[in-house]
Amino acid sequence: MIPAQPHQIEAARKTFFAGKGLPVDQIGHAILRSWIRCADMGLDEAATPDFAAPTRSELKVLQERHEALRRICRPELDALYGEARELAGIVILTNAGGEILDAVGDPAFAGQAAQVALRPGAQWSEDGTGTNAIGTAIAERRAVVVNGAEHYFRGHQNLSCAATPIIDPRGATLGVLDISTPSTLPAGQMLGMVRMAVEQIEHRLFRGGFEGCQTLRFQTDPALLGAAREGILVFRDAVVVAANRRGLSLVGRSWDGLDSLALEEVFEATALGSGLLRGRDGREFVARLDDDGVASAPLPVVTPLEDLELATIRNALAVHNGSVSAAARQLGIHRSTIYRRMAGQ
Repeated sequence: MIPAQPHQIEAARKTFFAGKGLPVDQIGHAILRSWIRCADMGLDEAATPDFAAPTRSELKVLQERHEALRRICRPELDALYGEARELAGIVILTNAGGEILDAVGDPAFAGQAAQVALRPGAQWSEDGTGTNAIGTAIAERRAVVVNGAEHYFRGHQNLSCAATPIIDPRGATLGVLDISTPSTLPAGQMLGMVRMAVEQIEHRLFRGGFEGCQTLRFQTDPALLGAAREGILVFRDAVVVAANRRGLSLVGRSWDGLDSLALEEVFEATALGSGLLRGRDGREFVARLDDDGVASAPLPVVTPLEDLELATIRNALAVHNGSVSAAARQLGIHRSTIYRRMAGQ
């Protein structure tokens, strides 16, 4: 969607806050959904959000509790620091609850931002601070831009912000990376920088490996294999237990599939020794398999069922009175495998 112009945002605010309807054609849907959530929470757009500044000791405890997150994000904070100064803005890292852990950038704007509590220790979740890039990125679980008057509270309309949530290999939100500037600079041009930085952070989360698992790194473009934009799926006993966003996107799956998605459901029979994979949709990928505490082994090869295998499945179904889920647990396979193999007998 094309970013809303200032006059469109003002018209949308008049329509929404006067209770005259939903301005679905005047403002981005993510912003409108956020306004609706904030209104449902009883927030007054004309009010001044309360902010109780933490004591120095409270801030220290907060930062120490999230030191691992701060440490893994530090290279990106340092890299974006210069960009933020050039844009007269600040780079912000929060935890999953929207509490600001670090804020670095232009000293002059940092002082202005502090007046609206955009400083370490402040909480920028939607329930307390209304529509804003940090809180809305947490609520939407995706990258968000909030420009000027798109903020729920009038007092925040001097800000433009771009934020992206940081998602861990199990699909949980770890925190948010944000760039905030004066509202005279639309935040859309900053979103690409924030997204790239978060991709780097999320990529490093896979460096330590996963005990007893195999980490599959793959991409359609050989030049991207090994880079932050590679797809990553982590398998234990040929079932996906962790992944990055790119990996799930490449195979058309979501975080909901963790712990139940079998390797054979997304890739055809293959020999990884060739460094190639073929997806169920026919796409070809270059790939590399990393073993973390397990014996080196090729990816499982899907083979035609033998009569004995079919008999084993039938017996398991009979024992459990036709319950596919119970039979799958007994056999140590996914229930979709039973459906597929019985259908192809």
